[in-house]
Amino acid sequence: MSTRPLRRSPAPHASPPASIALLALLALLALIIGSVAAASFPRTPAEPFRVLVYSGGTHASQDSVRAGVDAVRRLGADNGFGVEATDDPDVFDDAALARFHAVVFNNAAPASSRSGGLDDGNRAALRKYIRAGGGWVGLHDAATGTDWDWYEGLVGATFDRGTPVRTGRVEVLDHAHPSTVALPDLWERTEEWHNWGTDPAGTVHTLARIRVRDGVTGLDEGTDHPWSWCRNYDGGRSWFTAGGHAPSAFQEDAFLAHLLGGIEWAAGARPGDCTATRAGAFQRTPLVTGGLTDPVDMAVAPDRRVFVARRTGEVEVVDQRTMKVSTALDLAYHPETAARSDGLIGLALDPDFAENNWLYLLGSDPTGKRLALSRFTADGDTVDPASQKRLLTLPGRRSTDSGAPASSGSLAFDREGRLYLATGDVGLPPASGAPDDLRGAILRITPQDDGSYTVPQGNLFEPGTAGTRPEIYATGMRNPYSFTVDPVGGDLLAAEAGADGTVSHLRIAGAGQVGRPYCSGGTARGAADCAPRADGTPPDTVPGSAGVMSGAVYAYEPASLYRTKFPEYFAGKLLTYDPAGRRFTTHSFQRGNQTFSDPRFGPVEAGELQSVNGVFDDMEWNRPSAAAFGPDGALYVIDSGPGSGAGGDEGAGVFRIDHVGDGRPPGAAVTADRNNGPAPLTVAFTGAGSGLPGGVPVSYAWDFDGDGGTDSTEADPSYTYRAEGQFTARLTVTGPEGTTAMAGQEITVGNTRPRISVHQPADGGLFRPGDTIPLRVDVRDDEDGSPVDCSRILVRSQVGRAGALRPLTGSRGGEPGCGGSIVMAAGGVSRSGSHSVTVRYTDKGTPNAPELTGSASLTLRTAFQEAERFTSTGGTHGGAVAGSRTEASGGRALTEIEDGDWIAFDPVSLRNIRSVTVGATASGTGGAVEFRAGSPDGPLLGSLTVPGAEDGASGDGTAGEGAVSPTAALKSPGGGVALYVVFTDPSWNSERPDLFTVDWLRFDGPDPGTARVR
Repeated sequence: MSTRPLRRSPAPHASPPASIALLALLALLALIIGSVAAASFPRTPAEPFRVLVYSGGTHASQDSVRAGVDAVRRLGADNGFGVEATDDPDVFDDAALARFHAVVFNNAAPASSRSGGLDDGNRAALRKYIRAGGGWVGLHDAATGTDWDWYEGLVGATFDRGTPVRTGRVEVLDHAHPSTVALPDLWERTEEWHNWGTDPAGTVHTLARIRVRDGVTGLDEGTDHPWSWCRNYDGGRSWFTAGGHAPSAFQEDAFLAHLLGGIEWAAGARPGDCTATRAGAFQRTPLVTGGLTDPVDMAVAPDRRVFVARRTGEVEVVDQRTMKVSTALDLAYHPETAARSDGLIGLALDPDFAENNWLYLLGSDPTGKRLALSRFTADGDTVDPASQKRLLTLPGRRSTDSGAPASSGSLAFDREGRLYLATGDVGLPPASGAPDDLRGAILRITPQDDGSYTVPQGNLFEPGTAGTRPEIYATGMRNPYSFTVDPVGGDLLAAEAGADGTVSHLRIAGAGQVGRPYCSGGTARGAADCAPRADGTPPDTVPGSAGVMSGAVYAYEPASLYRTKFPEYFAGKLLTYDPAGRRFTTHSFQRGNQTFSDPRFGPVEAGELQSVNGVFDDMEWNRPSAAAFGPDGALYVIDSGPGSGAGGDEGAGVFRIDHVGDGRPPGAAVTADRNNGPAPLTVAFTGAGSGLPGGVPVSYAWDFDGDGGTDSTEADPSYTYRAEGQFTARLTVTGPEGTTAMAGQEITVGNTRPRISVHQPADGGLFRPGDTIPLRVDVRDDEDGSPVDCSRILVRSQVGRAGALRPLTGSRGGEPGCGGSIVMAAGGVSRSGSHSVTVRYTDKGTPNAPELTGSASLTLRTAFQEAERFTSTGGTHGGAVAGSRTEASGGRALTEIEDGDWIAFDPVSLRNIRSVTVGATASGTGGAVEFRAGSPDGPLLGSLTVPGAEDGASGDGTAGEGAVSPTAALKSPGGGVALYVVFTDPSWNSERPDLFTVDWLRFDGPDPGTARVR
């Protein structure tokens, strides 16, 4: 190879990689001082930076190595930076490395000195160089495994094994980084593709990844397979690409642009964020964490106030400057209205909200039988009910059963000031979706200043068309419960649930009839003929929870001065959230049309879904139910709590997610031992959970009474409230660099939150569809007294209709309370699963303190349970696995069952249950199934035996050959417990097959609903 060791090559001194800006300043100073001499002698322009190309100890072909060196030299010559190349490891010493801003490992890895690689001194110099701010670039074989953990951290991952060379495509995810900004969305390449020893996703920022759906055999399943990435590492910068294995790569313009951007970023010559997909790069700040019943929608004003709509009829306003939460509007719904499937379900702010203060609400009208779209005017943190202007009324709403599916609604403005509205069609009569029915469709109107609206051009039906409503924009969807408008492209992005449990994400670029009910298998089902889908791409059907929502599309504002705005990586991406799966994902779309040379790959069009990636994986959620970007470029999220859909408020909150990258500001969290009670009220506060990782010192400033002053600087102070009223206790945490974070806690003095106890049914109680379950509730309220008005108690059930509660006298224990029942509709309950019931009571308040709500929730389970729907699994051999089985009742069954493994259902009440039957397949050695209370080795409640395959098993099960359904008598431990199902066979060993597979469990006994409530 025609390179020479740097130690033998005299070269001018170069500045260390710490600051290119300093280089420029020194060059300017030298120019001023030496202006006369400079004018007398010609000279070449100064190099902006210099890089070292190292090719020592490589296992790659010499053709690839030479092609890499030549390519970097050409890039340097064409772009004005200096390049020196060597294969001598002695270049790695402090003096030599100080001359370079980046080091390129050209298909080379730091093998041990015995293999011609780096000795301990060389390695120490490289590590010192990176820690001083140096840059590192790795090409392909630079990810070869070594005996040096620090270097493997610098790379981000090491090769495990490769695949045969074949054509595939790379999904380019980051179109802002200089190394990928010029690349196509799908980059067709013929490569040796690689699996990684450890999946680097999350620890690095993935710039591009392998498109595994292209049929590249030999790639591990269940991993992301990043192909190029970058990160800030140990004080320096690291950039890697899996490309560059073949010499031909260095002749491709696209690959050279990719490599040039990586070198320039690593050298510090071009900016680029490398934290957007890295775990820990985002910080979640709680804005509201208590007393927020049934939050369903929100919007962020230009001044960063957060408006929150609650299904119960209130609109709350969160002022981020003071952390104060105010009730701006109360629609004063009767409790029965919120117990139905509607209530207040949608909120949007006018595009000119900063000037006109208009907000739009979609919710039940006072009768509770219709939906109304109305405009209100805000005045500071209050909304005048008298300012209401009703734009639209939707007649004939859903069932009045409290067990009906909770409705959802979406409101969104586009950049032209047109308002879109969707209500879904869950439970609507078959006539819905007709061209003259506004339900089950997405509507589009243009609000006018006088409170009326006009119909914009381009909707589905021209005004005046007989038998139609011109407000309809798109129809035919089964349940368009969530949508957003792309703020740049203007397309409508909607999510809808399919009857088969799948979720479709639709891009609607024009008016049309989209999918169901008009177009399904080519069969017309509605009043209109089956027509083509809207002028967008077909739905991308994604298996999974039917609760996935369309969240928000990020519009990046480069001029924005907010330090914690989301990075440009997210520009144009759709953030979706899954309430059931408790996760967020980003959807990336094709920016333009593409065709490919390989006949296996068909053409793709602009707007098609390119990839789906997880985000915020290090954050835990209960049930995210709304998300929107604010004017600050932060993401605001409503978490409606684990009891969502049943009216609870435990765990509900409003959060702000900021991008903090590698410069994390302090966090702030407030916990109080009490937040309500009579005056005087002494509250013990703690700032536990605040601060910075690693024990970095921070300061605390508490304002307990909201007067703007500092009342304490302790981490865990206490304060006595002597006056009645509602106060916001605010904590400000300041880090060593002056960065701050705030958190608040509402304190109500002069009123006590109601305390609710549900005595029947038991938490974890089992039922069958069609059962009537007794309900007994006790409410204690210090100010309202006892007994309370039972009509003020709201019961919401996901699976049944709760009747009106009536006062009870002489009830069990002699305690008064309220009684009634929940009727489980025979056809409205899923065959298997857990369902929430929430009981809520709002008191009457006091003259000086607002009303407060108390709630309690419980879980009910169907008596038939699919085994794979366990709460948790574990055991000696890692637990059972839910595997696909076409013959299983739910399409899945428990597999990988070995001795000592278990599953748990939590909670379960076995009251009135006499036995349990297990549907299993005798496919292995057989063994016992034990039912235990509280833990895998808790009290034994019952057991049964599943025979081995060789035992000639037979039974009345339906899971196919070898199906059995043994039954065990059960003892009740009393009350709700975690029920552990433990699989055992002491004779089993790793050389033998698994014990068996388990499909379902059926709990048998007297009707759970036969017990009377007196």
